[in-house]
Amino acid sequence: MRAPWAVVCDFDGTATVEDLGDGVSIHFAGYRHWRESEDLFKTGAFPFSVLLSRIFEPITASREEIAAFAREQAALRPGFDRLVAGCREANRPFVICSAGLDAYIEPVLDRLAPELRAHVEVRCNRATCSTTGLRVEFHGAGAGCGQCGFCKGPVVKELQAAGHKVVFCGDGTADRCAAEAAEVVFARRSLVTYCRSKGIPFHPFETFDEVIAAFPE
Repeated sequence: MRAPWAVVCDFDGTATVEDLGDGVSIHFAGYRHWRESEDLFKTGAFPFSVLLSRIFEPITASREEIAAFAREQAALRPGFDRLVAGCREANRPFVICSAGLDAYIEPVLDRLAPELRAHVEVRCNRATCSTTGLRVEFHGAGAGCGQCGFCKGPVVKELQAAGHKVVFCGDGTADRCAAEAAEVVFARRSLVTYCRSKGIPFHPFETFDEVIAAFPE
């Protein structure tokens, strides 16, 4: 595994076994609010960016409370640390790219060994917490498709412009633009369906050891 490859990886449901953002919303804002928001989104009532703001908006917990919940609940997908280690050894960029929130992403990634954590760049939305509710500050607002809540396509293209080929790992709605732009795609869940519908070649995976085994030369 040598440069010029770079890895862009989704967080919720990809780097982690479960969708931690949904877990945070359900725990702190209530299952009913989360379910109603998801159901409205599925009817096409609003784009994914609005869904993100909506599911987190009622949360009045502090960043420390959200971080404590994340550390207790989250499990990184098997092989994640080994993939990061391989990228570090090969001097290959590794970017966690997420429409989720820094308040729960960073505490989970801090579990990594210090040298691995130092190699992982994080690009995600930022949570502004208060006793009146949580406000989402969107990363790279105005860039990309305008629907994702943080379009990952421009991140892939930025790395390509710097001379890299990109391996993308993802699982959902906010990963579509990145999958369309990347040279190699590893997909789970609904991203598999999307890639098939658009004729985008992909590798299905459940663990990052499978990503390592099929990593391009």
